[in-house]
Formats: sequence, C-alpha cells, structure tokens
Amino acid sequence: MSSGNPTVFRTLNERAALTLLLEHGGLTRAELELHTGLSKASAAEVLRRLEGSGLAMKAGLKPGNAGPAAQMWRLDGSAARVAGVDLTTSSIEVSVADLAGRVLGNHRTEATGDVRPLLAETVAAAGFDLDELDQVVVGVPGVVEADGRRLRQAVQLSGWSGLDDLPDNVRLENDVNLVAIRELQEHEDSSFVLLWVGGGVGAGVVLNGALWRGVTGRGGEVGSVIVPDPVTTGRIYDQDGGPLGALLGAEPLAALARAHGLATEPALASVSRTLADAHPGFLDDAAARVALGVTAAIGVLDPGLVVLAGPLCAAGGEPLRARVADRLASTPLVPVTVALSAACGNAVLDGALGYALDLTRKRVFQAGTAGRTESNP
Repeated sequence: MSSGNPTVFRTLNERAALTLLLEHGGLTRAELELHTGLSKASAAEVLRRLEGSGLAMKAGLKPGNAGPAAQMWRLDGSAARVAGVDLTTSSIEVSVADLAGRVLGNHRTEATGDVRPLLAETVAAAGFDLDELDQVVVGVPGVVEADGRRLRQAVQLSGWSGLDDLPDNVRLENDVNLVAIRELQEHEDSSFVLLWVGGGVGAGVVLNGALWRGVTGRGGEVGSVIVPDPVTTGRIYDQDGGPLGALLGAEPLAALARAHGLATEPALASVSRTLADAHPGFLDDAAARVALGVTAAIGVLDPGLVVLAGPLCAAGGEPLRARVADRLASTPLVPVTVALSAACGNAVLDGALGYALDLTRKRVFQAGTAGRTESNP
C-alpha cells in the first residue's frame, strides 16, 4: 500500500503553514501544530525548511503562561515584491509592497502616451526596478483580455502605445474590476454587482467570492447596453432607448442637473457638488438612471447585493443609495440590498495591489520550498 508522495505532502504542509502565518501575522510552533494537526517534530521541520528558504523568519518571543517564552515565526515579506498601478488618461500611480503586504514605496506622476517607459520610470521613482518585481497589476479604463495580457478596447487611451508589449511580470486589469476586488475585502465569499459612476460608467460582477470577467474579458461592460431613459425632465431617449453610457457619468448627469435648473458644469467636481446638495428632483432622476443600470444584472444573476461606487455615487451618498433601493424594491425583481462602497482613497490602486499580492502568494505558497530551491540553486 502506497504511503503517498512525500514531496507532495511536504509542499501541502508548507502551503498550509504559510497561509496560517499570513492570516495570523505570526505563530509559535505549538500554535502551528494546533491549527494544522501536525506533530511537534513535523511542525518544527516545516518551520525549519521555510526559514531556510527565506519564506519564513523568526519574529521574537511570545511569553507563555508558564515556562519559557515560545519562539514565534512570521512570513518573510522579502520573499517577493509586487506593485499595483492605477493608469488614467492624466496620471499614473504606483504602490509597491512585499509578500506580507507591507507597503514599501509609492509614487504618482503625470501620464504620457507611452506606457512601458512610463511604468518603468514610475516604479523606479518608488524605489525599485521593474524587473525586481514578481508581479505588477495595472488598472486601465478599458476592456482587457481575460488572461490580462492584451487590451481589447480602451477609447480613453486611444493613441497610447506600449499596452500590448509589456514584460511578462505585468498584467492588465479593468479598473472597475479592481474596485470590485477591493470591495471583496468587505464582502468576502459573497455575490454582488458593483456599479461605478464617475467620468463614465462601468460595473464589476463578483459571484461566490470570485470576479467574473466573462469569456472575452467584457464582463461588467454596461456602458453599451441599450436602455430607455427613465426620466421625464431632461430625457435623452424615448422608449427605443440608447446606450447606458450616455445616461450616467459626469457629462450626462451635468446635463440632467441643468435640465432641473441647477448650475452644473460637465466635470466631476461640479457634478459631485450638485449631487451632494441633494436637490430632490435631480436626485430622484439620477437614482432612476442608476437603478436602471443594475436592473438587468439583478434579474439575471440574482446577486443579493448591489454596491454603488465611484466618485459620483459617493457624492450622492445615503440619499442616492436610499432612492436607488426604493426604485429597485418597487420592481418585480428579486429582493436586493443596496450599499455604498466601503472603499476609500484610490480603490483602483488598492485593488491592483491586492490582486498582485493574491497572484504572487498563490504561486509562492503552492510551490513552497521546492520552488525556492529550483529558482535559487
């Protein structure tokens, strides 16, 4: 009777230990035994191997209730470095972190039309060479192939070069998908549709805790969906409808505000101020358009949760959220909870960094010390 492959068991034990060290921030050998069921000798051997390969390190002593203080171990963050990048038409922002998630450097600069040198220069300004990084995830405003290697469509980045000729350690991802990945930190293992309203409109779909990109990477691209305009004042379409992208975003909502007699410029800051003022008629109509934007997804996917994100949803705040919820509740759709995004700051950048960490940890943890031996003879 076979006792199994010892190399496989060794790697599985190492993966479990690394995952626990990450989750708990640090463990003693006895705590590792408790969480994994390993024997004292096996737990000690796993920690010895991980430390010897640079994946774990001693992290001081933990005083016990009785007897000598116990040695603690933690994940060695220097085992890998990753970067998240937010690339827009006007700027590029990068954040670099180690494997443990500790941020090592940040930099933001004005954007130009040639991505590859711009990316290398921005990473260098944050303190690193691009080829030093194990994984880089770049958030872009466009449709990205599901494998993250090619940009299929990006109207906002028209004329830019270098997006299809990036190093192997660089992956592209749609910016709204990255916001959905960031939002997963607040709604782990759940299903939700995230609607982003800013300069334009986009959506991210999460099913059972996993981002849904679709077969071609177009999952969540709602701007071209044909819908009627649900408002009366400032109506753009009749019942034959037109693209949702022409109803939501800074320019369409500015036009809607002006139709309600509000002095609003077609810029994010101006529309945000108008939404924050909570003029009832304007806010009712803006909510009607937002609710329309997620109606089809709710009817088909039954996610249970809709998350409103982006600068304009944030500006509308609770008054906008409550109106959208009321609109959806009055339809024959399945019941759905409507929430405002909990993400603050640059959610695209945070999502990119988190996704880069997830990809790298998966590779490192799955390979264990065997992968370190092969790559570092």
